[in-house]
Amino acid sequence: MKNKIALGILIFVLGLTSCDENTYPRPKGDVRLEYPDAKYSLLESDSINFSFEKSNQAKTIYKNQDWVDLLYPKMKATLHLTNKKIDNNSDALLKDIQELTYKHTIKASGIIENPYHNENNNTDGMLYELTGDAASNIQFYIKDNKQNILSGALYFYAEPNSDSLAPAVAHIKKDVIMLMESISWKN
Repeated sequence: MKNKIALGILIFVLGLTSCDENTYPRPKGDVRLEYPDAKYSLLESDSINFSFEKSNQAKTIYKNQDWVDLLYPKMKATLHLTNKKIDNNSDALLKDIQELTYKHTIKASGIIENPYHNENNNTDGMLYELTGDAASNIQFYIKDNKQNILSGALYFYAEPNSDSLAPAVAHIKKDVIMLMESISWKN
């Protein structure tokens, strides 16, 4: 009996001296994604009519002379590139590219337009950053002043979640900028 009373007093004292804070389960954490710095090399091939500096983290798949995919296996992403010849149809091609980009406004919370001009290469273009949970986070086009236009769209093989994809989007955006700065066509 004395043992039961002593045990009761001990439990009572421990209850009084325990912390008063309520305990809650920890929220689910997200994985921190970090990617190594890209190294670039010139992508040129007889299979395509253009060349540019490509990240070593992307694998190249040649679809045909005017269509190339850059696969990012670690990020589960693909940058689809389409090259077209301009034949007095520059306005129509640009309109098509812009329409494809702005179709994402259904899910995108915004589209940031970043104009691009490179006097050294005589190229102009636009880099579109789609914010929110859009299917494509980056789209762009780059054209020379002669007869070529290259457009691209980035897609991930995952449910669109802008918070989760942000590190990968930022990483691939650097590759897109490098592509736009280094592109040249075989004419």
